[in-house]
Amino acid sequence: MSSTSFLFLFLFLLLQLPRGTETIECYSGSQLQVINCPSMSCIKQTLGLDTVRYCDGTGVSSICQTYRIVETCDTIPNLGYICCCGGDLCNSAFSKPSGLILIVSSVFLYLFF
Repeated sequence: MSSTSFLFLFLFLLLQLPRGTETIECYSGSQLQVINCPSMSCIKQTLGLDTVRYCDGTGVSSICQTYRIVETCDTIPNLGYICCCGGDLCNSAFSKPSGLILIVSSVFLYLFF
């Protein structure tokens, strides 16, 4: 492995690590306003034809912790389809690939191409 390739891979993996901030930015409301959230998760919730985006609660009010939805989506009875994520603006209209998928893809590309 060349030093340039190693440096690129190291920097890429470093960017995938969680940040040490106390808040994250999430989309909220029908106009997709950007807000700072005290929790470490954003939520995108779909019930019927309605989709809403907001910050997760904290402690016992946390939907993501209560239903053990971490960096994934699940259907919860009476709540609908809920996606929880922990990155800035991760509850957008389009889902972003998780860090693990990016890491595995990068290693695969490096080894075979």
